[in-house]
Order: sequence, then structure tokens, then C-alpha cells
Amino acid sequence: MNKLLLSSLLAACLAAPGFAAKFTTESAGPPPTEGVPAETIELVVEDGVAVKNGAGETVAEYWMRKAPFEGEGTSAFGVRFDTIPEGAFLGIVRYTEKGSDFREQYIGPGVYTLRYGLHPEDGNHMGVAPSRDFALLSPADKDTATNENVGDFDALMDLSFEVGNAHPTVARVELPDSEEGPTLWENDYEHWVLDLDVAGELVGLVVYGHSEE
Repeated sequence: MNKLLLSSLLAACLAAPGFAAKFTTESAGPPPTEGVPAETIELVVEDGVAVKNGAGETVAEYWMRKAPFEGEGTSAFGVRFDTIPEGAFLGIVRYTEKGSDFREQYIGPGVYTLRYGLHPEDGNHMGVAPSRDFALLSPADKDTATNENVGDFDALMDLSFEVGNAHPTVARVELPDSEEGPTLWENDYEHWVLDLDVAGELVGLVVYGHSEE
């Protein structure tokens, strides 16, 4: 009976999200160059960060921007990062296997750029997140704007539609919970967030977890 009880308790622990979702980070090495514009590679750090799940599998790899931002940020209700210009290039992310975005949309293996975006203040986005800050993914070989800010909202959306989803492909951006990166932590919504240095500013990216809306 004791062995049976112990086995049952262990199985329950393994099934619990808090036990199974143990994430770690390690070096991802230099950024990928195949299919990525050389100008984009020059903007990011030389050594990226890989996020691993509890099974030791790579969730995603990140190389963030090291060059200072150009242009003015947006100061408005619901905007937490008012020093980052809308449409600014944040970095690149590589999925070695399939992944999913904050809306649970499919992300195929490949390299994508991350650009800062704000969700519209309309009824379609109420309750999606406590703030308007997101990073929009686009195929790296399609994003040739490099260091330019894609400030036009429609142009930024069209670029993200190149991923192939019905809605722009997005990663949730959070205020950091640490003083330096890379640091992994879990927020109140049970999302795992990776704090990373982006052009001298610490930015949190949700690497595991989805919107409930």
C-alpha cells in the first residue's frame, strides 16, 4: 500500500503544471546567419540565450538588440515601455522545433525578428493582457527594414502576417522582475518570463504561457 500510495503521489506531482514546467537557460552561441540579413546580425548580441524545458528540449533561442534605439517612444495609457519606439527591432528568435505564440498560434521552425508593437485600443483586444505591450514576430528573411522602426501600424501587421497565421504572431512583453538578465521567472498568470537586456533596457518576454482570451 505504501508503495502504491507513493507511486500515486509521484504521478500527481509529475502531472502538476508547477512541477512539470521547470525551465532553464543556457548559452545559444552566435546568431544564425542563414536567411538572416547581415545588417540584422550586426544589431544583435554575439551570444544568445536558449530556453530549455523540463525535458531538456530547446523551447526557443534569443539574440537581442545591442544597438541603441532610434526615435521616440510612445507615452500613452497601457504602455509600459515608453522609451521604445513602436515598430522598433528588438532582436531575433529561433525555433528549432515548432512553437506557439501568446495566442496559441502555430510557429514553424525557423528564425523570426521581434518588433515592439502595441495592441489597438478597441473592443477586440479587451482583457487580452494588463498592458498593450507586445513583440510581433516576422520571418527574418522577410523583414528587411533592419534598424528602421516600422512605425506604420498596418505595415507592422502585414509584416507579421508573413508568418502565415490569421492574426499577427505575438509574444507578450512584461516589465522585468529582476535587475539583470537573462533571468527566468513565473508571473501571477503562470506565464514563464525571460528578462533580457535589449539595447541597455531590461525587457521581459513570455516564453511559456498563453492568453486566456
